[in-house]
Amino acid sequence: MEKHFSIIGGFFLRTVLLLIPMLALWYWAREWVVAPPAWLAGKALQFQFPSWVLGIEREGLHHVLLTNLKVVTPNRQVGELTPEIRALSYCYGSALLPALLLGGQARKLWWKLPAGLALLIPFQAWSIAFAWLLQVAVQAGPQVASEAGFSAMGMNLVAAGYQFGYLIFPALAPVLVWLALDRRLMATVLLEGSLSGKQ
Repeated sequence: MEKHFSIIGGFFLRTVLLLIPMLALWYWAREWVVAPPAWLAGKALQFQFPSWVLGIEREGLHHVLLTNLKVVTPNRQVGELTPEIRALSYCYGSALLPALLLGGQARKLWWKLPAGLALLIPFQAWSIAFAWLLQVAVQAGPQVASEAGFSAMGMNLVAAGYQFGYLIFPALAPVLVWLALDRRLMATVLLEGSLSGKQ
């Protein structure tokens, strides 16, 4: 049992210690980290909503969804809605996954690390896309939501999708990808636990 806990404890200690430099590297490479999921999110929304999504553009650390949806300001001026998000907030899994792989002393990192980071992109794109959609379907008001074609049910689905993208996917996706790529540590822990239970 003691060896069983030492394996888990060593893994968690290594992962926590490695997470600090991984977060520093992640922030340093932030423009490259967010570019693929932001691009994918923009293309997905253009495909799904071609009548009002025009594209995306980056403004510093923020990504803007360009639309032709009309909004009226308090002083009665009419403009176009341009939802803005900080995409990096949804991409911290790109720092957590390398820490998990290195903390678990995974083998064949030369392909597991890039493959794992690539597998995170669809989850990150989901988070980014629904962060934009929340501003369109919920936060901009019922008139904009109606113009964009969202019914009451559609607004609820967008809110639910945003909750997954904000609360669940950023933290859970890297753990699931790590488990898929490095089952050796988990198998060792389970084996040690079963053997110690028989003693």
